[in-house]
Amino acid sequence: MGMLNHPSRLATSSVPPTVSTQHEIEIRYLDHFQTHVRHLLPAASLEFIDKSMQSPGLRFAVLCLSASNLSMLNAQVQNRIIPHDSRRSIFSPLVNDLHHNLAQKYHNLAAWNCRTAEPDAIKNEAPALLAAHVLLAYYHHASTDHLQFRIAVRNAVRFVLQNRASIADSTDGAESLQMWYRLCTSHRPAKPPALLLEGEGASSFGPNLLPDVTEHLYLNCILGMSVDDLIYDILIKTLEIRTKLTVFRCVAAIRQVSETSSDIGPLAHEMMNKMLGRECGPDEYVEARDSFVRGSNLLSLLDVQKERLNVWRSRLRPDQLPIQCGSSSCAQSPSSSESSHSLVSQHFSTHRDAMNALYCLLCEMTFEEAKQAFASDHTFSVVGVDPSNVIANMAYSACHIADSLNLAVSNTSDVYTMSLAEVLLQLVFLWRSDELFQYILDILWPRLEAHGRGYEHSHYPTHLVKRIISQAAVYWQQGRVVNFALPAVAENIPKLKLLDIDHPVDLVVCGYSTDGVYFIEKASLP
Repeated sequence: MGMLNHPSRLATSSVPPTVSTQHEIEIRYLDHFQTHVRHLLPAASLEFIDKSMQSPGLRFAVLCLSASNLSMLNAQVQNRIIPHDSRRSIFSPLVNDLHHNLAQKYHNLAAWNCRTAEPDAIKNEAPALLAAHVLLAYYHHASTDHLQFRIAVRNAVRFVLQNRASIADSTDGAESLQMWYRLCTSHRPAKPPALLLEGEGASSFGPNLLPDVTEHLYLNCILGMSVDDLIYDILIKTLEIRTKLTVFRCVAAIRQVSETSSDIGPLAHEMMNKMLGRECGPDEYVEARDSFVRGSNLLSLLDVQKERLNVWRSRLRPDQLPIQCGSSSCAQSPSSSESSHSLVSQHFSTHRDAMNALYCLLCEMTFEEAKQAFASDHTFSVVGVDPSNVIANMAYSACHIADSLNLAVSNTSDVYTMSLAEVLLQLVFLWRSDELFQYILDILWPRLEAHGRGYEHSHYPTHLVKRIISQAAVYWQQGRVVNFALPAVAENIPKLKLLDIDHPVDLVVCGYSTDGVYFIEKASLP
């Protein structure tokens, strides 16, 4: 595993936990956190984390996240090999029970310390306790289930609302708030598309930071973002708007109503809930009806993100930017030559710069898709066939960048952000071609699997992403476009079940045929 072959990493689950004392185990977890995990935490100031470790709540949260991380990295691998069919062959980790159980123990201790902290301790340690809330939320994201993750995000928001003065007055307050803001952004992709966007009002599903927190606090977080956090924020909000546009467009065509109708929100919420097997209270349907952002309003929101992307670009060095699409180096399809080595790869000085460039391209593809999708009368036209399309150039440019990645680093570095696998999933939602599917599934993916486990704690386990992309390729061969898909799983399904390749999963698919007929359907995921 390259960088993870650290001499002090914990033993595998075959070694009884009694071999080490509790103190020795904690020392090893702290060492793994210092050498690996803390460098992966989004928006985390390493100096702030180091000097805040005396807080019991944060210390136990650190132990929890370190154990959670090792439960995936220090594990055996489950596989399903289909002879002569690499697209259907999949791999997934069998979570290490020793680390997994210790992570739960440290979570309980951290949560108890945060919950029972005295007022004076909260006042003096508010940033450290907020950081503990953030780390515990990432633990749930990685190791338990999405419902617990959503509850943990809500608890972190509540802590900020109750202690904003103590946090703001602390010298470390700004650092902890940046970690918290990034966490709140990372929870947004799971919100049902018909519910309120940030700025529309309070949501029953999860916190919208506007209007849930003060505008002053919100703006301070926005203005204090690093370039890494800014591009992630733009990406998540762009994809959130795109999902709403895509689902509303499908539902409008199927139900034969206008995309601008006030009925589109409740209709979309009803249809998606039925397909996903999801139950909800009447308050969500009221919220879906109250949403006023639809149709051209969503395009205007994409324009806002486009302007923010220009701001992000202005903060970078030239070598941190992706090659401008439309150049000759972008126009070559990813498998148009005899081997993947013929790709004109763009190299970046850091892995993070390369991933940021991929995030940037996803945003630009989304903006171009929206531009092409609406004619002057706001009617939709089918996009996704013409290889000279500028979106195709962007997709191939993304392949060039992906081809240059050190996949051994990628497999363990994108744990708490959007992984390469998930970037590839969004890529095929935005553009489809035989060459693109061939490159992703037949050239890049075997390399990803060969260079390490590649099964990071991210929004989806990697085996699910591969299966969704493979299914999208099947639809494409049938003359149908998949531009959005979602596993039909309960919000409280344990991560261990999602990682299990034998656990049956249904997939809800949105798209259209090449003759313009829309569909939303559910099918078992092979």
